[in-house]
Amino acid sequence: MIKQIVQELNINGKEVIEYSIKNEKIEVRFLNVAGAITKIALAEDDFEKNLVLNYADYEDYFANGCYLNSIIGRTSNRIAHGKFELGGKEIQLDINGAPHNLHGGEQNLTNTIFEVGQTNDGYALSTIMPHQEDGFPGNLNVTVYYTLAGSSLNIKYEATTDKTTIVNLTQHAYFNLSGDLERTIYDHELVIKAPHVAEVDETSGFTEKLIPVEGTRFDFNSANIVNPEGREPHYLFDYTTGYDHLYILDADAKEVVKFKDLPSGRTLKITTTEPAMQFYASNYVTDELVFENDRKGEIHLGACFETHQIPFDYDSQILNPGEVYSQVTNFEFGVE
Repeated sequence: MIKQIVQELNINGKEVIEYSIKNEKIEVRFLNVAGAITKIALAEDDFEKNLVLNYADYEDYFANGCYLNSIIGRTSNRIAHGKFELGGKEIQLDINGAPHNLHGGEQNLTNTIFEVGQTNDGYALSTIMPHQEDGFPGNLNVTVYYTLAGSSLNIKYEATTDKTTIVNLTQHAYFNLSGDLERTIYDHELVIKAPHVAEVDETSGFTEKLIPVEGTRFDFNSANIVNPEGREPHYLFDYTTGYDHLYILDADAKEVVKFKDLPSGRTLKITTTEPAMQFYASNYVTDELVFENDRKGEIHLGACFETHQIPFDYDSQILNPGEVYSQVTNFEFGVE
C-alpha cells in the first residue's frame, strides 16, 4: 500500500494538502479540507477514470455549498426548525437551511481543516468542534478513518464529548461510475434495500411518518434505472424536485446499495452499521459549477448515499461523556 502527499497548495492563506492511498486495486485521494474526496479510481482503468465529482479549482472547496465529497456533522440531514430536546431541555440550533438546521449548521465539518495522520492501512482525520458551536453542547472530538481493504474504501467515524450532546456523522460523496463524468447517473442501475422512505413536508422537513416504497418510484429493492420517467408520480418527489429522500434501510440486508453504470460495468456496493441513508441525485448541481477537465455541472451528475442515524430519532444520536460514538460504512468498487 502506498500513502503519500499528492500536492500542497496555499489557498487564501490556508495550507491545503491532497493525500493519496493506493493499493493494487484502488486509489483514493482526499483533502485535509473537509476530508473532501477528490478521486476514486480503479486498477481496471489504470487508475485514471475518476468515479467522483471533483472541482476543477480547489478553492471551491472553501465555498462548498453542495457539500461535495465532504465529511458531514455534527449531525447529518435536517433537524426541523433547528430544535430538539435533550435532557428535558429544548436546544435551539443554527438555522442554515431555512427553516431547518442542515448538516449541523453553518460551522459544520465541511468548513474544517483536519489534522491528518497515517495509520497502518490509511489515514486518520481529526478535529475538535467547540462547545456551543452552532448551538450544540459539548466539546466534540472527532476522528474519521479512511482506509483501504481490497477494492473497498472503508470509512469509520468516532467521536467523544465532555457534555451530553447528539452526534450523527456521514460522508457526502457524489459518485458517478461512468468515469470522468461521461454521463449523468440517471442511466445508472440502482438497488437500495429499504422498505420505507421518510415523509417530508413542502420545506423538506421530516414529518416522522414512514411511507412504504413498494410499487412507487422510490422502490429500488429490485434493480431499476435511476431515471423515474414512466413511473407513477408521487407527492414526495414533487417536494424535492427529484430524489433527495431518507431511506429506512432493511436491517436484515447485508448489502444495502448496489449502484452500477451499465455501459462500463463499474459497480459500487455499500454496507453500513447505520439504519438510514439519504439518497440524493444532485438535483441542484448546475452549470455554474466546474469540475475536472472543464466539465460543467448539470442536474443529476452525481449520486450521494449518506448513511447515518435516523435524523429525527434524537435518542439514537445521544452521546454522553465517557462514551464513544462509532459509525462504519464500506464502499466496495468493482467491474462486472
